Formats: sequence, C-alpha cells, structure tokens
Amino acid sequence: MKITEYTHFIPWVLIGSLIGSCFIVPMMPKIVDVLYYKNKYNNEAVIFYKQYMDKCYTIKVIMPPEESQLYLNNIDDEKYPLSEVFDTTYDSRDFFNNPSADYTSFYCKEYKKFMNIIAFKDVNGSYVEKELYLTVNRDDMNNPVYGTKDNPVPVLKAVGVSEPIWFSGKDSDSVFIEKFYRNNVINYLKYKMPKEEFERRFMSKK
Repeated sequence: MKITEYTHFIPWVLIGSLIGSCFIVPMMPKIVDVLYYKNKYNNEAVIFYKQYMDKCYTIKVIMPPEESQLYLNNIDDEKYPLSEVFDTTYDSRDFFNNPSADYTSFYCKEYKKFMNIIAFKDVNGSYVEKELYLTVNRDDMNNPVYGTKDNPVPVLKAVGVSEPIWFSGKDSDSVFIEKFYRNNVINYLKYKMPKEEFERRFMSKK
C-alpha cells in the first residue's frame, strides 16, 4: 500500500496550529523588531552627542505663569501633549520599558521663539514663573526652521537661576545634572530628532 493512502489520516490542521503557536507566534516580536525597530531610531547618537553639546550655550529666561496661553499645552493639549512614548519593540511585554519624554513647550518672549524643555527622566518639579538657565544648541537657534509652534527649539538642560527646579533639589548637584544632561542629549538625538535631519547633521560628516 502506498504511503499517500495514509496521508488523509494526518491531522494537518493540528500540526499547522502547533507549528504556528510553538514557533511562528513566539518569533513574531523578534522578526518585527529586526525588520522595523532595529533601524527606526538614530542608533549612532551615542557617537555624536558631544558634537551636539559642543555647540550648546546657556540663555536666561523667565517662565510664564501656570495658566498662561504662552504654554502650548494650554492652547491645545491634544496637538501639544505633555509627554511622548517611543516604541522600541513589537513585544507588548516590554511596553513599560519603552523610553518616554516629558515636554514643556512655550513661547519665549526674550528670544521670540517657541521652545520645548525636554526631559527623558521625570523631573518631578516645576518651571512655572521661575527664572531659568536654559541650554540650547546654536545650530537650532540659528535655523529658522526651529522656533515655531510645530518645531520649537529643543532645550535639553534647564536649571534654576536662584532656586532649584526639582522638588528634591537634585538639579543643584552639578555632577547629577551634567549626567542628566548628557543622557538627555543622547536620548533626544536617538529618539526625537528626525532620522533625515540626524543623518544630514552628523552622518554626512563622518
């Protein structure tokens, strides 16, 4: 009797389901990560962060009152959210490990530009009505593309002039704040700066 006569006894659907559930489904997150997430962000940011920081300088501003319309979130909280999560994997189990950033977008009267204080670590403090030293990048400040509502100048370090911003007072610790600033710059370049801009500003000069 030929082997083919027995093939109709083989539970092909069951075997296909077992293969799918045991091999293909568990591998899906890894496959999607390799095909989509691996190169989604600027993975070379750690190489170029110092180049970005070398072009930064400090300005002094006075922040608006809490309810001021100078804060973009007070104008439209959907268009100008206070935070953003950057997806780095297809695996839903790692959702809470995704990096996130808090935003304080506002119109700066002193420099007549919109700016966005970005923090990739919870500051747990307040900028409201405080006099601040803001660290900005010279190329960003000189570029007319930056400073608009939809593309504010990124601010990656903010410290109080005469009083701490952080409720814990951590920002008065120069060692801590410099480490925070360094990590902030790396994360901004990696996750927030558009890929085409990152490649134009850094990769083309390698």
